[in-house]
Amino acid sequence: MFVQRKIEKVFLLFPPVRLPAETMKVVIPPLGVSYIAAMIRNETRVEIMDAPAESDYEEEMENRFSWYGAPLSEIRARIERAKPDIVGLTCIFSSVFPVIRKVCQEIKKIDPSILTIVGGTYPSFMPEYCLSEPSLDFICLGEGEATMLNLIRHLREGKPLSDLDGFAYKDNGKVMVNPKTKWIEDLDTIPFPARDLLPMELYSRIGVPHSLSMISKKHISIITSRGCPAKCVYCSSSAFWGRRYRFRSPKNVADEIGELIERWGIKELNFEDDNLTANRERAKKIFREIIDRGYKIRFNFPNGVALWTLDQELIDLMEKAGCYEMTLAYESGCQKVLRDIVKKPINLEQASEITAYIRKKKIRTDAFYIIGFPGETKEQIQETFRFARKMKTDLAYFFIANPLPGSEMYEMAKKAGMLKEDFNFENLSYSNSPYNEKFFKKGELEKLAGREFIKYSLLSFLRKPHILLKRFILDLLIKRPRYTLGILVRIWRRNFK
Repeated sequence: MFVQRKIEKVFLLFPPVRLPAETMKVVIPPLGVSYIAAMIRNETRVEIMDAPAESDYEEEMENRFSWYGAPLSEIRARIERAKPDIVGLTCIFSSVFPVIRKVCQEIKKIDPSILTIVGGTYPSFMPEYCLSEPSLDFICLGEGEATMLNLIRHLREGKPLSDLDGFAYKDNGKVMVNPKTKWIEDLDTIPFPARDLLPMELYSRIGVPHSLSMISKKHISIITSRGCPAKCVYCSSSAFWGRRYRFRSPKNVADEIGELIERWGIKELNFEDDNLTANRERAKKIFREIIDRGYKIRFNFPNGVALWTLDQELIDLMEKAGCYEMTLAYESGCQKVLRDIVKKPINLEQASEITAYIRKKKIRTDAFYIIGFPGETKEQIQETFRFARKMKTDLAYFFIANPLPGSEMYEMAKKAGMLKEDFNFENLSYSNSPYNEKFFKKGELEKLAGREFIKYSLLSFLRKPHILLKRFILDLLIKRPRYTLGILVRIWRRNFK
């Protein structure tokens, strides 16, 4: 049990990312740590380090993964200078945990009394496993703003950690997990992210947003809601954010956009919501606010838009407010798969009509599809490919279904005996299959997805050469040459060697 102690400084680290070698690195201001910094900055001194933004260091790791971001030596030097009482790290994806482990071990070498706490989806769903790492002290379950603030106060006042909601810790070597039962009901009460603590000048200089497209290097991410009312089997959003969909008011969202434009000169937004348009009327009010305030801003939706939430009025408002690109999350082109396996409330006939309407607008269209769901047949995968070609979006991405921690699909895959014998959450990637050869041959899903992406891109180029040339040459080769060429070589080797 931890005794009363002073907490004078917190160091928040967005760690280096560990990604498959063929994945494009994304460098955007991290929302999680900057929201937490905003919440606790009146309680203690705070410093943020964004490792992927502050260094272009790369290092090959095991299992065809690579480390992107500041090396361990730079992170150590920053922490030594900061002399914090607590180091907080974020672990959004399970593949990043090996990096978290190395960083926490290094922190304890600097000073064993520094407390380490990790938040994010993976540790939230795997607290016992993550806390088996001796150098990790605490885990924040779910959203972290209130938990981090309460932890600081508990440590200062010597209160028992068993009182903290949504919190995991070790008591005499035993892992104790306090379930998450409380959520921030009014998201408008959370301060805007502490972007002034981030190296804001770096993001526009690097120019690697959460999207293949980019109108301006003055781009930034924003989130207006938490969770999603849908219960798709592959997703853990509602398990992480709570079962109730929560959202900020249109005025609060528009106020933040105004601050981004006026203070930081932002010209482009990436809306990072899991489902921004779930409440259609609220979404319409947000875009009306942007229009009525005269904001000159462009935006897109890198995580995808829920097709079943869209109507023509909403699409018209999006276009007028500045939407230049929509990523449409179909997930499957087979209605039976959507209904019986994915449990996604999409009617493909209606989705086709909405897609046709969007394509008439001055809005680029991308699409997300997932193949390899437990129980999905090879013919159903081909049905998805045929549907994708029929939709004629500018680009389409084909991912391999991954059994994420906290998702229903993990339980489905485990029950069906589909997972590889050496399955490890830390090696998950949407470009690699986690399955054994019970239903698909080794490398089969990877080749199906990779080849269909290349075929689709060639067909799309023949339809709209000017758009694809602009996106590929300007947005990728010119703005991100090293990443783009490296990825193309890896994709070619994987699918056509």
